[in-house]
Amino acid sequence: MKRLLFIQLLIFAFMVVSCHRDTIHDSQLLRAESLMDSQPDSSYQILKSLSSQNFFKPDRIYYGLLLAEATNKTFRSLLPCDSLLNEAIRYYSGGINRAKALLYKERIQTRMNMPKEAMDNCFAALKELNGTDKTQLRVKGMIYEDLGNLYSDQVLIDKAMEMFRNAETCYQNADYREGISSIKGNIGWIYFLGRDTLNARVYTKEALKLAIQQNNFLFVPLFYHNLSCTYRDKDSILFYGKHSLEYDKAPYLKAAITVGYVFINRQKLDSAEYYFHLALKDTTIETRALAYYGLKDVMEEKEDYHQALEYSGRYSGLMDSIYFFKQTSEVEQKAYKYEADLSVYKEKMNMKLMLFLIVSSCLLAIALSMLLLQRVSRRRKMLQLEYERDKAALDANVAELQYRIASLRREQEKDKEHISLKEQEVRKLADEKAELCNILFQKTPIYKRIEQLSMQSKGKRQQEVQILLEKEQMQLRSTVSEIYKDYLAYLNHAYPKYTEDDCLLSCLSLCGWDDFTIALCFGKTSKQVVVQRRYRLKHKEGN
Repeated sequence: MKRLLFIQLLIFAFMVVSCHRDTIHDSQLLRAESLMDSQPDSSYQILKSLSSQNFFKPDRIYYGLLLAEATNKTFRSLLPCDSLLNEAIRYYSGGINRAKALLYKERIQTRMNMPKEAMDNCFAALKELNGTDKTQLRVKGMIYEDLGNLYSDQVLIDKAMEMFRNAETCYQNADYREGISSIKGNIGWIYFLGRDTLNARVYTKEALKLAIQQNNFLFVPLFYHNLSCTYRDKDSILFYGKHSLEYDKAPYLKAAITVGYVFINRQKLDSAEYYFHLALKDTTIETRALAYYGLKDVMEEKEDYHQALEYSGRYSGLMDSIYFFKQTSEVEQKAYKYEADLSVYKEKMNMKLMLFLIVSSCLLAIALSMLLLQRVSRRRKMLQLEYERDKAALDANVAELQYRIASLRREQEKDKEHISLKEQEVRKLADEKAELCNILFQKTPIYKRIEQLSMQSKGKRQQEVQILLEKEQMQLRSTVSEIYKDYLAYLNHAYPKYTEDDCLLSCLSLCGWDDFTIALCFGKTSKQVVVQRRYRLKHKEGN
């Protein structure tokens, strides 16, 4: 009788919890939700003023999802919401709330430089959105836009364009004008990366028009800067670049770099210096580094080499900071993964503890009832139950150890892939830094001598072709070793088998000269010498 009453109480409690599961009782949560689109700052303040400890589980989960949404809309970091999003993903079995939780989780992973995990969550979120109402279409468009940005970061232009087109369709069907403005700007930038400047201008101008109509001063400076990148004539670059810098509240000042170099080319050095100083106010460290490099170029034009050296030192310091920041991001990512694994482990332990308590309670009730029936039988059955429990615990421990071993192997493979990607990034950064040295190299007499030689007709007989003399070759090597010192140090470190001629060929290739011109720099008249050396370089890189 007592056992039957206990079971009835458990069923009643389960029914009460189930009825409450999807009901939101707190009026403040509903108020914060109603203000989410029109006044996200107010919604964020309301949510921060609440304490979720007194909420029932459904309200607590929904509170965490609303807080993540408000945090994202107010351009704050989503990292403090990570544990709340993990709980929401486990709680919601499907629907738009699960899709939102996966979306914001993906944005955290994107911030932590985890593109594979971010993409997995995007595709998982898309599976939850099968409706055609405006809310679902809007969220689906945001997911497609994030996928497009992830593909764009990996220079997968066709896939990025496909995702942006999908997002554009969703935003148009949802009549989400802010999203339409953003996605048109992204499509324009993808066209620019694909060197289709005509379509890039068309889409960027449409995005700019919508952003101005909506008074969206966060995107307007960005779109003006993107427009300036699509032109080659200096007047257009100045026109759109200056428009990008007219918004005092906008932290986006990258256009000042472009404008500054236009004034350098026009020999208006004071104006160039003004815009490079303006670029130092940008929020990104990369833009500030470029600003110091531009100031160095201005000082060199003014022949103030002491000041130029000082700016060059500041530029090098910021580049070192960028490298250190990337190293720190790797550590943060590992810490983030550790915390996520630890959170999952604690949740599993809590579930096991709860299950253990329930099983223990049931076993105790059975033991007490059996005690009343037959004491000897109870003793025998208790021993059997204890044996089965120990065996089950042993099996569970073995399974857990096997799972952890498999997880460690997967993490080892991920670390190898991650190291490979970082090596590619370091190589790309070294190449970009070396290309900046081309500006200094172009001002040297030996560079102008090589330009003269490159204008020779390739149809001449070999006896008539002029080449760099031995003295000029020594001057070239000396100049290259001085200007490309950092790049040469990188090559010697990355590829120890490179010879001095191999390093010289790598530096000359950065200048965009053809094989015939490079052959003249080595005192040869046939470009076949350069082709053979390039083949040997690839073999050395592979080894």
